[in-house]
Amino acid sequence: MALITTYQDFIRRVEELGFLPMSNILRGYPSLGAETPGHIWHTGLETDPWQWKDRAAEAKQLAYGCILGGHKGFVCANMYPVFYAAYHPSELMPERWASGTVNQVTWKLWLQFEEKRTINTSQARKLLNLSVKKGASQVDLALKELQRDYYITVSGNMRKVSVDGHLYGWPSNLYTRLADWLPESWAADLNLWQRDEAREAILDGVAVISKSLDRKAIAHGLGF
Repeated sequence: MALITTYQDFIRRVEELGFLPMSNILRGYPSLGAETPGHIWHTGLETDPWQWKDRAAEAKQLAYGCILGGHKGFVCANMYPVFYAAYHPSELMPERWASGTVNQVTWKLWLQFEEKRTINTSQARKLLNLSVKKGASQVDLALKELQRDYYITVSGNMRKVSVDGHLYGWPSNLYTRLADWLPESWAADLNLWQRDEAREAILDGVAVISKSLDRKAIAHGLGF
């Protein structure tokens, strides 16, 4: 039986759980896909879960993106410092570039975020001179990596505008540098957790709900 049928149901459910994957990445743990009726998806209505993700990110009610070990999902405010500590590298990005931990596309894209703060998918490709046919997958992987490591986050979406001012095409994600998107109240506790203890806290929480999974399986599913 689906639990989530309205936007407020959705927000409450994520706050109750602490985090919620978009799809079933953890067997026995809830996901937005599993807890919403199929017929309300992609309707373009207020009850469409596909729109909730952008609404929540834009309103800064929840964090959304590839922030669960590279998987799409949501994290609520009080758990955000825990997830940030669990995934965000301790080294600064220039240090990671110098040591070869990040590739050239990711580094160049990060420099664009440092300058422009907010970029959408098509803009990212243009800024790196990569097209849909040539190199787009590299940009997509770089965007995913920067989300996974909590450098950037989804902040909403936007559609293309024609020369005569009309919107067209499917909306594309807007990504914003985390330091510019993060609410001040969330940022206050970012440095309270160590990586190991943060990951253990997340594993503890999942294990209580998903009793069919052992800790190794949970850790694997979350990319620890």
